[in-house]
Amino acid sequence: MNPPSSHRSRLIAAHERFLTEQNEAWFEISLRQTYLPGTLQAILERGDVADRIAAAAALGLVGNCQSLADLGRALSDPDRGVRSAADAAFHELLIRSLGLRERSRLRQVIRLNESGEYAAALAPALILADQSEQHAEVHHQLAICWYGLDQHDAATAAYLDCVARCCYHYSAWLGLARCRVAMGDLNGAIEVLNRALEVSPDLESARTEVQTLRRKARQDSAE
Repeated sequence: MNPPSSHRSRLIAAHERFLTEQNEAWFEISLRQTYLPGTLQAILERGDVADRIAAAAALGLVGNCQSLADLGRALSDPDRGVRSAADAAFHELLIRSLGLRERSRLRQVIRLNESGEYAAALAPALILADQSEQHAEVHHQLAICWYGLDQHDAATAAYLDCVARCCYHYSAWLGLARCRVAMGDLNGAIEVLNRALEVSPDLESARTEVQTLRRKARQDSAE
């Protein structure tokens, strides 16, 4: 059964207003007053293109941990606009699904990793991984720390912890592939990259990397 059209039209109108005014606080309040995550999930699965785009954006603001799987499946939606909206919402929800204090600490770790300050990020990342053990993005950021410190075994373990909690976390699959390459396991890297492409078919750089690694693996086996 499709969600009621009145719900869909209100959602689209609210999303269009948000796009025009860029008032995220208003959009979030409006959504919480009207929609449950399950309703948005149903729209994301069965609505038309405009419905699915609006539902994806909405889940990024008011979704819960279970909504990550809904958005993850939408990363391979037939429509590029839906895929793009789901991608942005998925990464937003990875952080929003934490409590406020943990969210602030995670953002600090992300800033340090983005600045290449992996040693400084490691201790808070380890603490977060212990306190928020079930949150995928915490393990992803810990893996980035370990990889930046050339600790490929530890990075591999953290990336696997991440995808065990959220199999749609394609950034973790890509990171795991880098670990495989660094450890000389080209076929393992190809397998992991293909997993990332199953999740998000728009990863053209990953598709190119698969082709490059296949050529190199053939050359290595011929020598």
